[in-house]
Amino acid sequence: MSISPNGARMSSQNNVKWVGSKNNMNLNSPLKLIAQTKGNNIKNIIISLHGFGDNAANFSSLANEINIDDVLWLFPQGPKNYPMGIEGAQWFPLFSDPKEERRVSEDCILQIMYNAAEQCKLETKKIFLLGFSQGAAMAVHCGLKSKEKLAGILSLSGFMIQPHVIKSSYSGDPIDTPLFVAHGNQDQVIFPATYFDMLDSLKDMGAKKMRSKMYSMGHNISQEEIRDITKFIEEYR
Repeated sequence: MSISPNGARMSSQNNVKWVGSKNNMNLNSPLKLIAQTKGNNIKNIIISLHGFGDNAANFSSLANEINIDDVLWLFPQGPKNYPMGIEGAQWFPLFSDPKEERRVSEDCILQIMYNAAEQCKLETKKIFLLGFSQGAAMAVHCGLKSKEKLAGILSLSGFMIQPHVIKSSYSGDPIDTPLFVAHGNQDQVIFPATYFDMLDSLKDMGAKKMRSKMYSMGHNISQEEIRDITKFIEEYR
């Protein structure tokens, strides 16, 4: 059992919904989670975090767009409902103090990551953290703040949370985890200037392996971007 952010007790196992054939692993999750395996031999885990107001079920269609075998896809859902959306969720509020709920989300994401690694008998360096928009902010925050060597962190149309906190945790050590940072030059939700600020911050922190690209699009994921995501994952898996 675990405690949800609103204090209610919930069964971790009952939170996991398998798409397709169910794997025998005993996945536990403090959040609603959609899991999907591709291939017969899991070599990597891709934890994918949806954007503000979206949900795990909708974002899980990404697994069908990225053609990579021998992968366990995990799509957690933000712990708090987004009251203005239909079945929408959020990782932290945008219109009130986010610190406590952001910490809850961070703890839940890392718990999912470590549990999945244990169940698949994989090291964390075989795990990708991917996110879109607010989910990208959480992927970068969790992946870098934890200081675990991951297979890669992918930020799609995102932004950075408290870069000074991440920078201070490294104390001059380089960031070994490969990074993929993508954004749309017509994004009216998270302005393109945020993308350039993020690149400057990551370079200043000592990111050694960083790939970045600006796409001709708005606040969405394009087919060109899908192809680049696939190449990045295949290169660093």
